[in-house]
Amino acid sequence: MYVEEFRIAGPLTVESAEELLVGMVGYTSRITVSCNGRSVHAPLLPSCWDVLRLRAGSTVTVTAEHGHRPELDEDRQAIRVFVDRFQELTSA
Repeated sequence: MYVEEFRIAGPLTVESAEELLVGMVGYTSRITVSCNGRSVHAPLLPSCWDVLRLRAGSTVTVTAEHGHRPELDEDRQAIRVFVDRFQELTSA
């Protein structure tokens, strides 16, 4: 399992949640986003992103685990792509 924690510069919207998932096509890792005591699996973000109450300055924790291609270190690659894109989409 890989874990990354960071602060976001701006809010997540339904549009940015949908766009975030586009870059994850092809990864099999289970990605979970947590904030404000709540967690959501990444594929559900477009429909329940508001549950996380993500605002500018929120601390977000992302985990990646159980990818089906450990020989490629898929979980590490998946979390890096996801977090980079998440930070880009929520930048001020």
